[in-house]
Amino acid sequence: MTTQPVLSIDTSTLIAGTARGSIVVDLAISTYSGRKQDKRTQAEVTASKGANSKRAASVYKSLFADCKELEDITKFQARVRQAHYRFTQPWNDFGSRLLPTSLLREYKAEMNRLENEFDMLVNKFLDKYDTLVSAAAFQLGTLFDRNEYPPRADVARRFRISIDYTPLPTSGDFRLDLEHEVQVELAQRYEAKAQARLAAAAQDSWTRLHKALLRLSDRLTQDEDEDGKPKKRVFHDTMVDGAIDLCDLLKHMNVMNDPALEKARVQLEGVLSGVTPKDLRESEGTRVITKQKVDAILGAFDWGTDDDAAAASE
Repeated sequence: MTTQPVLSIDTSTLIAGTARGSIVVDLAISTYSGRKQDKRTQAEVTASKGANSKRAASVYKSLFADCKELEDITKFQARVRQAHYRFTQPWNDFGSRLLPTSLLREYKAEMNRLENEFDMLVNKFLDKYDTLVSAAAFQLGTLFDRNEYPPRADVARRFRISIDYTPLPTSGDFRLDLEHEVQVELAQRYEAKAQARLAAAAQDSWTRLHKALLRLSDRLTQDEDEDGKPKKRVFHDTMVDGAIDLCDLLKHMNVMNDPALEKARVQLEGVLSGVTPKDLRESEGTRVITKQKVDAILGAFDWGTDDDAAAASE
């Protein structure tokens, strides 16, 4: 089994190289939830249940029950975050992500498209806001309180997508008016933390590739039905398309310049070259050979994680 190598490269050189080829991205999404704590109903509930504490239960009400426009906005947040995670890698505990500069143009184009779609959904909700408030009076009955509904302009300000781009610092950026010993200590601490973050980003690439291979292997497995006849597992086209897309992304996301990761990526790219979802569904030979090759890649590398078959269904 080929293991992930410990690269013989000067840490400061690696960090500096990553700083030149990557930036830190922070994504923030804020929305109007349309939910409100109902203390009056909460008091009624706790009293009716004989609770001795008013904090024994919490009651929240939806100010816009069954509001498709607001639900669409809430669900859309997941699409934005999914796109953000697709292009980026983990960087720190505060949610900042590492973005290769070679993907910056593609990332910005995709996020701009999603921001425009987000704005369209928000405007669709705001255009009907007053009507939805009137409808809520009938939907909520005695739970309705007009004072709980902010003015339309206030609600509009609560919807926002913000993306901040920050240069990735290096240990050499500690050019402060400090004693030399303090500067050295700060630089060393930053370098150690940056090295750990780079390792986490590198493992993220391995994990993405590992999950894609597990998913392929699982879906290409042939079962037997109750009569002992071959039974193919169902899979969507996105399984193959997503793996091909991942191979392209990992060209930019090998932050440690790991030759083993590149080798695994190239191998998967070669396995899927010229193979379509239709081929895998209709040709037993293609399906069997492709699975054998995928399993060979899985067995050839140390993925730095448990070979949990459950990951294939994620």
